[in-house]
Amino acid sequence: MQKEKIKQIVYLLGKTLGILGLIFVFYTLSQEYTFSSFTQQFLLFLDILPLLIVLNILSVLIGIYAWHKMLLHYSVHHFNYVLSYYYFSKTEIAKYLPGNVFHFIGRQALASKLDITQKQMAKTSFLFSFLLLTGTMITGTLFAFLSQEIPLVILTLLGLSSIITLISLIYIYPSFPMRKKVSMNLYLALSIAMQGIMLGIIVLYQSENFSYTLFFQCVSIYTISWLIGFVTPGASGGLGIREGVFIAIVSYLQINIDANIIIFSVLLVRLINIGVDVILYLSTFTLENKIKEVKI
Repeated sequence: MQKEKIKQIVYLLGKTLGILGLIFVFYTLSQEYTFSSFTQQFLLFLDILPLLIVLNILSVLIGIYAWHKMLLHYSVHHFNYVLSYYYFSKTEIAKYLPGNVFHFIGRQALASKLDITQKQMAKTSFLFSFLLLTGTMITGTLFAFLSQEIPLVILTLLGLSSIITLISLIYIYPSFPMRKKVSMNLYLALSIAMQGIMLGIIVLYQSENFSYTLFFQCVSIYTISWLIGFVTPGASGGLGIREGVFIAIVSYLQINIDANIIIFSVLLVRLINIGVDVILYLSTFTLENKIKEVKI
């Protein structure tokens, strides 16, 4: 009973932080843009919007492939990637519901179809989340080192955190082959890196001078912000947390980016994220008949 109460408090705290994050983001937005100026800025991106959408879709598809490989490890049957794509895309949209766990709950339904036990499916969800965390730490740390402008103290903390998560990987489900865990971890690191790269492209597209240092800083900070949004309990899809943390870190490190560029960039990435999630969700309806024919 006490554990349940603590869990409710933690989720409420996460939800509150998400709401406060949204308020902070929209307050900052109101200081830099009117609706008209924001719309005009958005229209300037129409020429590269297809590229950004493709990057986001590829990021998701790579993440689904890692999940697909995990499922194949436990399933007694071999099955096509399209089945994993169908269930992942069908349930991913549920992460925006209060609680930030319903996309994992929805995927449990796949277990019976694949003759995977509920316990094994829960292990898959936990391992996927842990590998996502590890991959994000590695990506954030790598790009932080590449930027050569992140303070040494922060670099040290990031490096130590990456080492700890990598060591932990050995002890998480030791029966799961280490080679597979490393392989899937790399896929997820690439998936998250593409999200950060998308943010970096948006920032540089608005900047007057191209700078690899600025690009690497943006990728690193965004991936760390993504991670904080991911692990915050109750924050639906990290909504508000990710954007608020990115703005706060950029401000704290005094990175040379105009405030209007920062706020527009994180909001555009979020809009693309949601748009792609909706597109992939809608695409599952075209696969309904094919899924019935998939051989397992």
